[in-house]
Parts: sequence; structure tokens; C-alpha cells
Amino acid sequence: MDVFNPNAPSKNPNHLYGLPQRPEDSKLVVIPVPWEVTTSGNSGTANAPKRVLMASHQVDVYDRLKPDLWKKGLAFDEFPTQLITLQLEALKCIKNYRAINAANNGLKDNPQSDILKKAINECCEQVNFWVKRRAHAWLEADKIVATLGGDHSTCYGLVHALTEKYDDISILQIDAHADLREAYEGLTYSHASIMYNISKLLQVRSLTSVGVRDLCEEEFKYIETQPNITCHYDQEIRKNLYAGISWKSIADTIVEGLGKHVYLSFDMDGLSPELCPKTGTPVPGGLDFEQSLYLIKAVVDSGKKIIGFDISECGNGEWDGNVAARLLWRIFGLLG
Repeated sequence: MDVFNPNAPSKNPNHLYGLPQRPEDSKLVVIPVPWEVTTSGNSGTANAPKRVLMASHQVDVYDRLKPDLWKKGLAFDEFPTQLITLQLEALKCIKNYRAINAANNGLKDNPQSDILKKAINECCEQVNFWVKRRAHAWLEADKIVATLGGDHSTCYGLVHALTEKYDDISILQIDAHADLREAYEGLTYSHASIMYNISKLLQVRSLTSVGVRDLCEEEFKYIETQPNITCHYDQEIRKNLYAGISWKSIADTIVEGLGKHVYLSFDMDGLSPELCPKTGTPVPGGLDFEQSLYLIKAVVDSGKKIIGFDISECGNGEWDGNVAARLLWRIFGLLG
């Protein structure tokens, strides 16, 4: 800390933003989760932690509103090399699983398909367990904890850990997709099922989704029948903006629907696709960079507490890593 110069080029290539702190010395601990098995679009999000690490060294850590922010510390948790091997195993299974299902025209009761499905679900459960164990350890140490993935399913273990500390969690989801399919493709922990799974946790009292613009009929009907789920569709947001309603007014309405303990789930495809071109499933429309941060700041300014967050679906590209690294730093500034 005494020799670190925030104005100089980074000299700590293995540390986020080149900061000097270790996880135990930091206010925010980021769990890297290099995992993408159930993705149904572009691949490469498993490389997100490395992309963000590399891009972070080009981010100036000075914040004009909080000049000493970097002193609070932000660091990666241990890199889970064991997940790399596990992912290779799971990817082989899902490739064969999809091939069998395609050849079988989606018919059920295929013994080989059932074996592969069970294997994939068990691999995903191992990831969830690992993330939950790491998150629990850092929460016990009074850290703010975030996950960086990887497909959107990678945040489940963190939310599960938070349910052991808070019994009244509101989820604020920024996303192009609803992610409310029940066991998409028959896979319990599909990236397309993450919000369905999270909403089933008893301590999760509400889910508020922002920016959704790609969902199936099943998800739409599910939203309509669930009083604890509110969806601010991207089309409706744009309609209101074009009618002259301010983003401040829209953001205040979104925040009003949240409880006092908020978990932020930020899927990069919730942003306009020019900000995340290599994300798993980019969709036209979405929030711009400052819009999303304004909304997060509105949560903080309201007195509600963001108890944890994830940044998911960062694509395997320099620009994607750049945007995600800056998003991570700005969220840290709002929470710090």
C-alpha cells in the first residue's frame, strides 16, 4: 500500500486493476467462474475472468467522487482451475446429449440421453457448491462478494449463500432475457433457467427484471401469474422515454418495487449489443452504459442495500472485457 502509485502503469498483472490488495485485505472479493456449458448462443464467456483481468489494467482507478476508492480494495478470489477440467467433461456430455436429442426428434425416455442429462446436472451442481462455499467464506469475513462469469447460471451459488444471511432478498436483474424457463433443454441449471431457480429460493421475496426483450410465451405467462415478479420490458421503457418520461422517473419506479436487501444480477446482454458484441446471446435494444449505472446508483441513493452482485455473460473479446472491467469498477465505486 505504501509503495503503490495509482497514477502509474499497472505493475501487478495478476491483480485486478493492478491493485496491491489481496482478497483478505479487500472490501470487495470477486469470485471468477470460468464456466459455460449450457449456453445456447456464442461460446467464449468462460474466458471472461481473464478478459476482464487483462482489460482492468487499462482502467484508471481514480474516481473524482471518491478519490480514495482504490484503498478499499478489490481483488479476485482464487482461480478455480478444477472447473476447467470439469467443464471439458461437461461439454463432451452436452454435445452428445444435444446430438442424441436432435436425432431422436426430442422424444423422451431415451436411456443414453437420461444418463448424459444426469451427468451434466451433476457437473453444474458441483459448480454451484464450489461458488457457494467460496462465497460463504468471504461473507463470513464481512466482504462484499460478486461473481464474474461465465454463463448466467454461475451466480446461483452466491445467491444461495446470501440466503443464509438474509431472509428478505429482492433480485434486480438487468438482462435481455427473462431466464425463467423451467429446466431448459431438460437441464436443471441451464443459463436460461437461472432466474426460475433463484426465484424458488424461499428467502428471495421478489424479482424485478429490467430490459427484457427476448422471451418465450411460457415465460411471459409465468411472469403474468407470479405476483412477486415484475418485468420492465425494454419496449415499455423505450415507449415511456419517447413519450417524454425521464429515466430518473422510470428508475425511481423500478427501485420503489425493491425490498431493503437487493441482489444485483447483471447479464451483459442487458446492455445495447455494441457494448457486448461477443456475449452469449446479444439482442438489439437494451440499456446504455450510464443508464444502467444510474439505475444502480438510484438503488444505493434510496437507502436500500446491495448485498452482492454478479456480472455474467461477458464475451471473449477485448471490447467486451473492457466494458465489463469498467462496469465492475463503477459498481464497486457505488457500493464502496
